[in-house]
Amino acid sequence: MMVQGSACMGLEIIEIVEDDQGQAKLLDQILRQASFRTNVAFDGPSAMQDVWRIKPSLIMADDNLPGLSGREICKRLRQDPSTKYIPIILMSGYSSEERRVEALDGGADDFIVKPYAASELVARVRALLRRSQQGQGQEEELGEDLALTESLYVAVYRGQKLTLSVHEWKSLRRLTSTVGSVVPREELSTLLWGDDALMHDGEIDRCMEQLNKKLAGESPAAGHIKMVPGGFRLIIPPSEKPDIVQAQ
Repeated sequence: MMVQGSACMGLEIIEIVEDDQGQAKLLDQILRQASFRTNVAFDGPSAMQDVWRIKPSLIMADDNLPGLSGREICKRLRQDPSTKYIPIILMSGYSSEERRVEALDGGADDFIVKPYAASELVARVRALLRRSQQGQGQEEELGEDLALTESLYVAVYRGQKLTLSVHEWKSLRRLTSTVGSVVPREELSTLLWGDDALMHDGEIDRCMEQLNKKLAGESPAAGHIKMVPGGFRLIIPPSEKPDIVQAQ
């Protein structure tokens, strides 16, 4: 079942996916009071239809939904070129590190634990929207064979286009700013999670592991991230200058 939220002055449409109607109503009110337009779905399949129909600016989905889980929604949307760059926030009443890591690795851009403070929730929504709207088509060449496209969270390595999560993109950009040098673990964690860095300490290792796999591809020698005492170091072997991906 799907209901249309009220239109507000803001241009951004937030898709709310929440099977608890009380929670859905509360979230809808919070976002509309912050001048967002909203669209509400109460199950995963309805949400997927909404997303393909209206192409929302951002999606907020409960992780445990009937018909299709929040993580499965992430997976399917990331596989579709027309929806793969829509920011997604997953919400859950479970605060375990494992649950957060699985959500972020599965394609979510952020993870919010219930109950949440309305002011923090709105701030996170606005931050994600800023990141998705800024730097359209901006490209940055970093080293001889690595380039990043900010608005799409894409890296081009040795001619191969790599689709990255927001956290992977930020980490790679920082690591490439001082190739071969150690980037402190604490610095990377703060870059990704700000004041909540301590809560996400274990997730930085998983993020580096996933990024390492994407850089290596089928060739372990293609480039990799080394974990060293106190932090991480990016090693990029010399190669030809890559083709640069244009924003789409």
